[in-house]
Amino acid sequence: ETPDPAIARAERRLRLLEELSEIGMELARSLCREAAAAEPGAPETPSDPAATFARLSRAIRLTLALEARTDEALRALRAGVVAEREAKRVEAGRRAAVEADAQRRAHRQKVELLVIEAADREIEDEEALWGVFAALEERLGEDATYEHLDRLPLRETVESLCADLQLNPDWSRWEGEGWTPEKPFYRSRHSIWRRPSRKPLLPPYPGAAPSPGSPAHRRE
Repeated sequence: ETPDPAIARAERRLRLLEELSEIGMELARSLCREAAAAEPGAPETPSDPAATFARLSRAIRLTLALEARTDEALRALRAGVVAEREAKRVEAGRRAAVEADAQRRAHRQKVELLVIEAADREIEDEEALWGVFAALEERLGEDATYEHLDRLPLRETVESLCADLQLNPDWSRWEGEGWTPEKPFYRSRHSIWRRPSRKPLLPPYPGAAPSPGSPAHRRE
């Protein structure tokens, strides 16, 4: 992944501070060596070694303090980036799981509709047709063969289910990933809407208001 610019800058600052502290320590060691090598009675140098050492030690302490704060800030930055990346990873996993579940359900629904359409084209008796629907649900819910339905090829799955349900569809009408479309305004042979009628075909439900134009009840 592309490194975070803030982390890169903090790492650079930390390296520079480490280098500065090393330089300060080298100067302090050099000062100590010079003081130890000075012979007694030698002429004094323009600068006082003790004062120079005090200034060096203070600069080193300040550098180390800055180094510690920079290191702490760098850890916080890294922890924040790691947490953010982990949150993104979890969210991506959740979205992938939701999408995969939606695809599984869509595939199952498509298989069901194709088998139902095959049964509807073949079976004349409405009661027998509903029996096939119930058997189909049972197969898809209980038969381990269809446990991972989304991983199975569509045509082969429909063929297998039709064979299990003793259906013999006309496979010459299979086109692409489904049956040849029926003519416009197609209805199932068992649909109540196949019957022309000027009156409502569905039974009235309790409490329903009379439909517009329906005859009033004759007074006794």
